Amino acid sequence: MFVYILNIVLVCIYAFFLLRGEQNSFKKNVFVILCFCQCLLIAAVRFNIGIDYQMYLIGFEKMAKSGFSSLSYEDWEIGYILLNKIIGLITKDVGLFLFVTSALSLVGTFYMIWRFSKNPFMSVFLFLNTYLFYLDLNYIRQGIAMSIMCFAYGFLQDRKLWKFLLLCAVAATFHLPVIYLIPVYFITFIRLNLKTMPIYAAGIIVYFAVSDMVLKVLLSHFHTEYAQSRFIKYGISSYYVIVPLVLCVAMIALVFYFKFELPKHMNVLVHLTLMMGFWQIVMTKHALFERFSYYTMPFLLIAVPEAICLFKDKFSERSREALANKFADDPEGLQAAELKAEKKLKMIVLAVNAAVLLMVFAYNMLGLIDPKDGAHGVLPYRTVYDIDLPNIDGWFKR
Repeated sequence: MFVYILNIVLVCIYAFFLLRGEQNSFKKNVFVILCFCQCLLIAAVRFNIGIDYQMYLIGFEKMAKSGFSSLSYEDWEIGYILLNKIIGLITKDVGLFLFVTSALSLVGTFYMIWRFSKNPFMSVFLFLNTYLFYLDLNYIRQGIAMSIMCFAYGFLQDRKLWKFLLLCAVAATFHLPVIYLIPVYFITFIRLNLKTMPIYAAGIIVYFAVSDMVLKVLLSHFHTEYAQSRFIKYGISSYYVIVPLVLCVAMIALVFYFKFELPKHMNVLVHLTLMMGFWQIVMTKHALFERFSYYTMPFLLIAVPEAICLFKDKFSERSREALANKFADDPEGLQAAELKAEKKLKMIVLAVNAAVLLMVFAYNMLGLIDPKDGAHGVLPYRTVYDIDLPNIDGWFKR
């Protein structure tokens, strides 16, 4: 746990020195690069971290040994198999394997933050505290697929369908369920309003009514190994969905605050957030669907800072209009009232940012403290170099 908390503290320190006050592209670039390199170091030198760690290392060793004589392994996708074969041509060292797969899992997320985030610190903080980083230490195939789709975010916003589909096809060669994002692409075209928003609620109701029957039919033909597994029989604990759902509710509140006149790019981000929230609820019944929720969760890293910026601008705009009408014949009174309103807005935005940061940090600590081995099995943290790192897990798990 010490390493993950230190990671967060260092990110806060970087932000204090690089993103405070007047910002420029150089400081932003340095901040994102530092955070990426730090996360890469933690991921690349890990040892026996993540529930699927041993499975992936055994798979790499077997595929590296067999070379290109066979292009199949278990039920894994061809892109991931080829990646293992190519790394195996260079070296059989698992250290290089972990470095390459970790870099591939992280680069897309940090590119998206660098390219699109209105608040890189908030985005990185969300990444570290909403289990997305822990996912990259565990679900290697899915982590790489998600990273690829982060590069596709710009194509989603610009409605470049074929480029989006191309990246989706590439991602599917690492983790096939990513093709779920293809229908999501078209869903984001829908304008959110009082008629369309209840569709998500209706979908949840229908799912809970028919899911057992549908899954029984599907799993009798596809991925039969899941049919009687705990991933189908049991769901994720409901308190793990509280924070993602709070963020979903906040997005819905933003939609109403804008009177359903959101900018197009924010309309897309709200859809992606609501889709994440849908699967968060669904996975409380069947844990298997946690995977689907994670495919839209990375876009939350962009959506939250964007929502706060839009709220700030809209609040300021409405405040100026109201004051202009109230002090139409009193220029001096208008100026004083605007200064007061500006200070009030700064305090509101500061409070909102602080609330989000504290909430997701508490969510992170819950995921580290409650499960025996931490969320995604990332505790205790160990390295391949047997470095004697402080272990403070016992302080929290008593």
